[in-house]
Amino acid sequence: MEKEVRNLHGQKMGRKGRETRQRIMDVTLEMLKNRSYKDLTVSDVAFEADVSSSTFYVYFEDIEDVLFACVQAAALNLDPLYEVLNAEWTEDNLESRVRRFVEIYGELWEKYRIELRIRNLEADQGNLRFLNLRIETTRGILQALGKKIAQINPRLENPQQIAIAIHAAMGALAAQHDIGIAGATRQTRKQLSAGVVELLYRVLLSKA
Repeated sequence: MEKEVRNLHGQKMGRKGRETRQRIMDVTLEMLKNRSYKDLTVSDVAFEADVSSSTFYVYFEDIEDVLFACVQAAALNLDPLYEVLNAEWTEDNLESRVRRFVEIYGELWEKYRIELRIRNLEADQGNLRFLNLRIETTRGILQALGKKIAQINPRLENPQQIAIAIHAAMGALAAQHDIGIAGATRQTRKQLSAGVVELLYRVLLSKA
């Protein structure tokens, strides 16, 4: 059953209303490919979306509101991560499962790079609704990963803390296109992802 969506006036949105709201969101994300979200104005977004400013305000309170809607939409598309975490991990398929988990995480970050960067910037600056959304979004992933680590290697004393550390490393890594290390040495995100895979794989097989 399709979730009922209402505009800011409390009116249920039909197909046209949902399409208009989505177009405003899509245009906002497209504009963010070439400019900072701090520079966006309602009139700019409304013009590019081919709607009036008054129509914009039917669906969103301000630019922050449309940004939050974009971040919320991205947060609803994490099923691929849960699919690999909920799959059976055995000694025979462990390396491929770990590799797939890290790959999917990177793919999702690449697909929703703009939304996730905005979420993290606003959360780090103390914006509570972005911070709460980040906590809500990552909580399930961390719990599932911690549970998987404990299941594979019950000898580990702090599986949840290890999950948090691995997740933080993947997040920092995924946020970069490439990272310079030790002067002239350049490591691509793909190369560093391989390092994360090896790290998690060895943790799971370690004898604590």
